[in-house]
Amino acid sequence: MGATARRTLLAVAILLAGAVSARATQYDGWGDTGWGYASKRECCHDAIVIAQQYSAQACVTAGGTPRPPMGAGQRGVCTSQWLQAGDGSISYRCYGEASVWCR
Repeated sequence: MGATARRTLLAVAILLAGAVSARATQYDGWGDTGWGYASKRECCHDAIVIAQQYSAQACVTAGGTPRPPMGAGQRGVCTSQWLQAGDGSISYRCYGEASVWCR
């Protein structure tokens, strides 16, 4: 194979790789747990899971295939609010934001 043919094949391979990576994207998702959690940790976990589910659904709706988050940790951000009742008990409401990779 000549040098010109090798350069042409290399250029085609680079273009194809770029086309594949250009289609991979992320869709933002948001989650709201509502009130009623006694634990901020559980509340935030559930909010992030809800956000991941919405992100994955947006990927499917766009015609893609969602990729599950890698690793054991949560993949997302959580903010929370809390209220204290007259008896001293605390309730949490959490908002999560997450993005799932889509290809």
